[in-house]
Amino acid sequence: MPSAFESEKLKEVSRPFEGIAHQLSRSLFPNLAWDLKQAGYGISAAKYIAVVLYFTTAIFLAVLGAILIPSYLVGDLQKGIELSVTILPVVTVLLFVFFIFMPKVKTNRRATQIENDLGYVLKDLQIQVSAGVPLFDGIVNVSAGDYGECAKEIKEVVHRVEAGESLIKSIEECGKSTPSPYLRRVMWQLVNAMRAGSDVSIALDAISKELQMDKEAKIKAYAQELNMWGLIYMLAAVVLPSMGVTLLVILSSFLGGDIIGESLFWGILLFLIGFQIFFIQFVKSKRPII
Repeated sequence: MPSAFESEKLKEVSRPFEGIAHQLSRSLFPNLAWDLKQAGYGISAAKYIAVVLYFTTAIFLAVLGAILIPSYLVGDLQKGIELSVTILPVVTVLLFVFFIFMPKVKTNRRATQIENDLGYVLKDLQIQVSAGVPLFDGIVNVSAGDYGECAKEIKEVVHRVEAGESLIKSIEECGKSTPSPYLRRVMWQLVNAMRAGSDVSIALDAISKELQMDKEAKIKAYAQELNMWGLIYMLAAVVLPSMGVTLLVILSSFLGGDIIGESLFWGILLFLIGFQIFFIQFVKSKRPII
């Protein structure tokens, strides 16, 4: 499904920004074109940056109007201007950075989805090839299977072969463009086995075992790392708040009770909630693909 950034109408209205977008794509974001290709966007880097500049400009003007018009109506325009000067530059920069890195985020998400099914795809392909099914037919069958993003990547190999490209060249090119480093390794190792003339089923079995061993090693490393993060969590979310509040209560009893107020407890509570949400998401992002 095409994204909003590929809309012809948006490309047309963002045309005035293409000049500066070309300069930014060459100087500040030279890898954006590759990120867009891996994320599946059918748009050039310069046009994408132009659409992003149009988006951020439109949001800037909308937020500016949402602040200044009510301020003018209540007779406090000066405060509205001060608020705009304080908030709008930060919001605009954050939005621009968010949109620029969106293809990279989508690429990482696609890589995760590909690797979720990659082990099953290799087993399926290995069984078919071992049973005497030609490799290309096995690839066609796998690409038509229920393997999500992994099947879509393999389907690209089928499309290239049907367009007249050799199977080895198709696998090699798809290995270059796939966002998943695991699938890239699989395709390149498969190409090496085909060029060397070795049994593809044996190569698939070796690749599958190597992939499984690599995942097991990452799981063990993650388990060891999790112990350290668990200790950090206990210190930051349990020990320090409880000991800190206890210490403040003791000091408050000596200083007349002016140190601790209700706002302090609410601040500590909000900090702990925010910290735990951040920590859970951080640990979740570190979890290896199984």
